[in-house]
Amino acid sequence: MPAADAKTTPAFRRLVVASSLGSAIEHYDFFIYAFTAPLVFDHFFFPKMDSVASMMAVYATFAVGFVARPLGGMVFGHYGDKIGRKAMLMMTFVIMGVASFLIGCLPRYDSVGLFAPIALIVLRFLQGFAFGGEYMNAVSLTLENAPQARRGFFASWVNASGPIGIIVASGLIALLSGATGKEAFIDWVWRIPFLFSFVLVVIGTYIRHSVDESLLLKKKQAQAGTQKAPILEALRSHKKAIVLGCLANMVHSSFQYLSTVFVIGYAVKTLGMSPAKVTSGPMFANIAEMLMVPLIAFWSDKLGRKPFMILGVVLAMIWFPIFFQILAMKDPLFLILGLVVSIGLIHGLMFAPEAAFTAELFPTEIRVSGSSLGKQFGIIFGGGMAPLVATWLMGQAGGSTTPVIVYFEVIAILAFVGLLVAPDKARTALD
Repeated sequence: MPAADAKTTPAFRRLVVASSLGSAIEHYDFFIYAFTAPLVFDHFFFPKMDSVASMMAVYATFAVGFVARPLGGMVFGHYGDKIGRKAMLMMTFVIMGVASFLIGCLPRYDSVGLFAPIALIVLRFLQGFAFGGEYMNAVSLTLENAPQARRGFFASWVNASGPIGIIVASGLIALLSGATGKEAFIDWVWRIPFLFSFVLVVIGTYIRHSVDESLLLKKKQAQAGTQKAPILEALRSHKKAIVLGCLANMVHSSFQYLSTVFVIGYAVKTLGMSPAKVTSGPMFANIAEMLMVPLIAFWSDKLGRKPFMILGVVLAMIWFPIFFQILAMKDPLFLILGLVVSIGLIHGLMFAPEAAFTAELFPTEIRVSGSSLGKQFGIIFGGGMAPLVATWLMGQAGGSTTPVIVYFEVIAILAFVGLLVAPDKARTALD
């Protein structure tokens, strides 16, 4: 049997499912924080501040998770290249689930004072630390076992599964907030999605325990031994690849989090829209993206990664100011439709090929280390900081969203230039 055909055996399909479902659960854990924080945490953990300061504090705790992601990427990337992808995926999963569960157990500021926000920051850091080590290990494990001509498609399943976790998170929060009312949701109901993480940890650990290690990594290690310091080798010999990965991830993540996390807070706090109606928007948007990502990735195997990513960047630059004009109408239906266009189509164009694009920039022996650096620094400079920076800019401008739009356009221009000069390795052997 040809090697490429052997990789599509039940063992490989089980690996794809395990990587994808594990990623979906980790996205659920990470994003229940993203969707709950703008609605609840200013009252719960920062009640002594004025409205702008408390929301900035909330977005600062949100950003802490992204600050931790490069550290997690470096630590778990290093050991993912030295020990193996599978072992790191087991560790990151447990850390993420336990941190999420404990967030759901935290007391409020009125009960324990500063301990509450400090504990929140620590647990958010652990969430980001685990999430930073998760993604590129999952992508690399899938990519390195996939048929060469279809590796973008199979790697995209890790990306496509992310919206599943986001759909479940946003849908559950919308359901709970709508069924119990705003006061009950703020008081105690918000804890339920976090506590549910314990069940997901048990399920995900069982699923991931059954997968095999990367065939390509084992072959490389048998031929040349284990790389002593993969993170240092990536920094020494692959600086350009790290920067290109950073730019590609910075633009799609800033667009995603400005269009979801920041918009949720803006719609509820500034425009006075109903939380239940607002939080249902990301659910529909991510359903659309979940369906679009494998389709776009399939064609990226045939036409290349760059054309789709560049098209997504250009459309994002055009659409972003239009989206804020739609928000000003304060119509929940138009908000939902705007989110579907933003996330389901435009973000999908950038996001679907990104998994393979970033991983293909690096050789196997340092793939997780190098791609994690590009991925996580791009996300911290993009998505992680975007809601915080946007809130500060809007506050400085007296509530105007114009500086927020300019902020994103600058990021998009930088990424556009980076993608133009980046190599496209869609039809090149991994090594």
